Amino acid sequence: MDRGGLKFLCVSLLALAVPLCSAAWAAPLPFSDGFENVAVGAYPSENGWLTLSFGKTASVSDQDYGTGTRSFRLDSWPWSARMDYVSLDEVPEQLSYQASVCVDPSLGWVGLVGFMTRNGYQAPMWNSFGVDAGYGKVLFYGEGTVDLAPYTPGTWCTVRADLDFSTLTADLWVDDVLVAQGVTITPSEFDDPVMGHLTLSQWGVAAGSYLEYPYINFANVVYFDDLAMWQPEESAVIDPEIDIKPGSYPNPINLKSRGGTPVAIFSTDTFDATSVDPSTVDLAGAPVLQRGKHGIYAARPGDVDGDGLPDLLLLFRTADFDPSQLQGGVATLHGATYDGQGIEGSDDVFLVPRH
Repeated sequence: MDRGGLKFLCVSLLALAVPLCSAAWAAPLPFSDGFENVAVGAYPSENGWLTLSFGKTASVSDQDYGTGTRSFRLDSWPWSARMDYVSLDEVPEQLSYQASVCVDPSLGWVGLVGFMTRNGYQAPMWNSFGVDAGYGKVLFYGEGTVDLAPYTPGTWCTVRADLDFSTLTADLWVDDVLVAQGVTITPSEFDDPVMGHLTLSQWGVAAGSYLEYPYINFANVVYFDDLAMWQPEESAVIDPEIDIKPGSYPNPINLKSRGGTPVAIFSTDTFDATSVDPSTVDLAGAPVLQRGKHGIYAARPGDVDGDGLPDLLLLFRTADFDPSQLQGGVATLHGATYDGQGIEGSDDVFLVPRH
């Protein structure tokens, strides 16, 4: 399998490349850097930054910036990318990163954010964004190339990747808009046929080289700001109130019934029940009933309890319930909202005929 990620490589002359060695300093998570504590013209080594490929120059600048008054300015040669990174002690299964990128409108070509390494003349990147002024696009390089959004040279663009190495997928954001979900990514550790065993533990930014293009521009100026990495916190599961067979109590369940069992999920001032995705819901092991040749979920909004808030009414096929999940006199509903927030609610039931 091709793990190159980037369809072009950031090429660097061996004489200009920095030997890749383990650094004493490793970026703690969460990590963030807006370069505000570094003098203009200086290199941000005090913040943990290291050089992978010298390119032309890299220093903190006050010429252009995302927030604050400073940014990290990189400039490459056509034959040598400028690549700088921070090192991670380990790469967790879930990792998010974000960066703001501005490609100079007259001196820029492409800015890159992601994981990098070096082998001789080649310095490839993986699971990386390319903010490309030449093509006018924001791209992502995972196991393949994904076209995400248009890009206007000279403007600031914020990119974010939520990486899940346990499923080898990523959700991708451009300017706070979710533009792609479930994009296939490269593992955090793998064997490359040329470079050997690799661990993606160097994360950073680059101004790419571009000898493959039919022209040579002796500058590629890119500004980076508001760089961050973090581990997503596990979201607490919401515990909404549910009512099995609304208006009835107690709630008898006859597993031999050929009918359905309605269930209401109630909204509150802080929870919108209609945000629940019916395709994720199960009650005692049974999914929400689907109807018709198109498989429409039996789910509709409505004010079931008369409090003026829209609740969600779902229907389950009674025969689909798992008897082992009802023996304790309680049926539990699991699911998630459309934005991935987990929910779990329970109500009392009893089986009829009684066992």
